[in-house]
Amino acid sequence: MILVLSPQEGLRKRFEETLKAQHIDVAAAPTVASWSEQNSLKLPHIALVDISHTADAGASLMDELSEIEDLNMLWVLMVSVPCSINHRIQSLRNGALDCLCADVDPEELVLKLQRFLTLCPRSKYAPPAEMTERERVVAMIQKSLKQNINVESLARALHMSRSSLQRACIRHFKIGPKELITQHKIQQAMRLIELGSNNVASLAFTVGYTNVNNFISAFKRQTNQTPKEYMKARHHFEEQV
Repeated sequence: MILVLSPQEGLRKRFEETLKAQHIDVAAAPTVASWSEQNSLKLPHIALVDISHTADAGASLMDELSEIEDLNMLWVLMVSVPCSINHRIQSLRNGALDCLCADVDPEELVLKLQRFLTLCPRSKYAPPAEMTERERVVAMIQKSLKQNINVESLARALHMSRSSLQRACIRHFKIGPKELITQHKIQQAMRLIELGSNNVASLAFTVGYTNVNNFISAFKRQTNQTPKEYMKARHHFEEQV
């Protein structure tokens, strides 16, 4: 997954749309702090960090990223205007892999990132790396999605006490394990709807709900829409595109 960090909304959207068009998983945020508050279930492999507004070629931003334990294997590419030789040299000194111009050609951007994704830690091509605590929690939820997983079974599968799991979820996601499980199930349901799923009962079963009404209630709490309303909205959006 690619994380785009830039206070410039136009740049964020342009990079995000370019990468999504090539089916590259991407997230975007204006700052490191705002991304960490998103409670994302996926950790990025690579960060594209906009340093155009900084006076230290991104050194302070690198420090911010290094303070997040879950990002200890993150690879960083700087983005700047202008992207002079001095910017590139300072970016490399600050720990980045490269420095790209903000108006980089879309094809070049995609090819470069695809190449880095094949080499970076935790990619499917890289040797296995020890999971962080955060990654173990998410991986176990994903693995047990269809098994109607609950807090007790998740703690047992992770060889943790319920209280230890509660502390870990608050530390990494800022929500409890019950809310985390629900959030993950609903996000998976939303992805399946975007891929064409249109049967609410089947969708509920696929993401681990045995009671359709419970699924509908949880979906509405998370999205302010019922599954049917979300399906209709997505269908209307696709017709407009």
